[in-house]
Amino acid sequence: MDDLLQDYRDYLHDQDKSEQTIKAYMTDLTSFSRWFQQITGEPLNLENVTPMEIIDYRNALLNWGKKPSTINRSLISISSFCQWAQQHDLIPSNPAEGIRSVAEEPLAPRALERKEQLALLRAVRRSENLRDLTIITMLLHTGMRVSELCNLRVSDIIISTNSNMITVREGKGTKRRNIPLNSTVISVLKDYLKALSSNEQVALITGPSPDKEQFLFYGQKRMPLTDRGVRYIIQKYAYNAKIDNLSPHVFRHTCAKNLIDAGQPIDRVAKILGHSNINTTSVYTIPTERDLHITMESISWE
Repeated sequence: MDDLLQDYRDYLHDQDKSEQTIKAYMTDLTSFSRWFQQITGEPLNLENVTPMEIIDYRNALLNWGKKPSTINRSLISISSFCQWAQQHDLIPSNPAEGIRSVAEEPLAPRALERKEQLALLRAVRRSENLRDLTIITMLLHTGMRVSELCNLRVSDIIISTNSNMITVREGKGTKRRNIPLNSTVISVLKDYLKALSSNEQVALITGPSPDKEQFLFYGQKRMPLTDRGVRYIIQKYAYNAKIDNLSPHVFRHTCAKNLIDAGQPIDRVAKILGHSNINTTSVYTIPTERDLHITMESISWE
């Protein structure tokens, strides 16, 4: 079975799936394989898997208190694996085909409330670290993914009387897009770029050949900032601001929620975030618990 999973992993790589997606698929399939062996006493063999085993596994995940989104992702992983096996004549049919997913009430992605955003910015400003302030401000006001932020070059920034924007060279799915900059980002970026141009040590660092251009952000040892470096920066200030479980993606959700709450059309928000399907963006229109609480308080007699 291990050899089969490795072949499937190679297939996912060939399909240009992201490392995060591949890791999720492998984790789901490994969990299913372990459960199958515990229940049957035999190693997982796709030829012995029927729809009933997959239904039993779905029910087991429910009994373990797994979230519907986690269970449905596992079902998708199993079905995709079986479909691949069927296409390669390893099994006659896909036993996961037609298995019903678990119904779930859509939830709004976690986003920072206004007071949390302000608390975080206060914590960064107290540090007097212009690089960190620029990073946090850009994440909040552009909705960029952390990988997109780390790959930015100085030449990707355009600040002029005619146009103010950032060019994301390779977003998700290698899509290129431009993100307009508001006055808050422009103000911080101008100060940061001025400081960056005066730093001779940093100016010597260039990107890999043939794209020899100066990166926008640098980490330790004067090397371009990494995803891990950004996460460390965020966690440091989140701790100071007393904000729990803050990840780079929460900033993306926060930017999208701020735009929706400001009354911006969803198609424009989708364009800024780089969503090819507007249905993906519609999740930000789902009310949060706080939104619902405010709604109910609006008719309170107290």
